[in-house]
Amino acid sequence: MTVMAIKWRNQEVRSHNGLVCSNGDIYEVHETWMARVHEKQELGGWLNVAILAQEELYGGQYIVKCGEAAEHGSIGVVVLESLQNHEPVWTFVSDQSNPFDQITIKGGWVVVLSTSGAVLRFGAPMREARLLLTRTSIHGSNDGRL
Repeated sequence: MTVMAIKWRNQEVRSHNGLVCSNGDIYEVHETWMARVHEKQELGGWLNVAILAQEELYGGQYIVKCGEAAEHGSIGVVVLESLQNHEPVWTFVSDQSNPFDQITIKGGWVVVLSTSGAVLRFGAPMREARLLLTRTSIHGSNDGRL
C-alpha cells in the first residue's frame, strides 16, 4: 500500500496545487490543457479533507469524492478512488476554486463544480482534465463556459 493510500484512509491528500497520481505522476491542470510535470518537485505536506459530495462512476469501478481542505475552506479537493481497493487513483487540489460540492456526469465527462463557480472536468480514470475558473465580466456575471 502506498503512502498516498495510507493517508487517504484518514482522509488526507497531498497539499500540492494540481493533480497527484498514485503512481507518483504529477500534473499541472489549466483551463485549456493538462501537462505532466517532468522535473522533480517537492510536494507539500498533507491536508485533511472534508467530503461534501460523492458519485459512483462507470458501473462501480470508481467513486469521485469532492470537498474542501479542513485547514482552509477556500481550497477545493477532488479525489478519484478505486472501488476495488478504496485507494485513490489520483487527488486534485486547487487553491483557486473554493470547495467543490457538486458532481454531475455530462456527455461522458465528470464535471465537479465549486461554490465559487470553478469547474473541474475530467474523463476517468484520466483521459484529460481541465480546470475552468470563473471569470467575471464588467457586469459581474460568470461567462458560463464548461
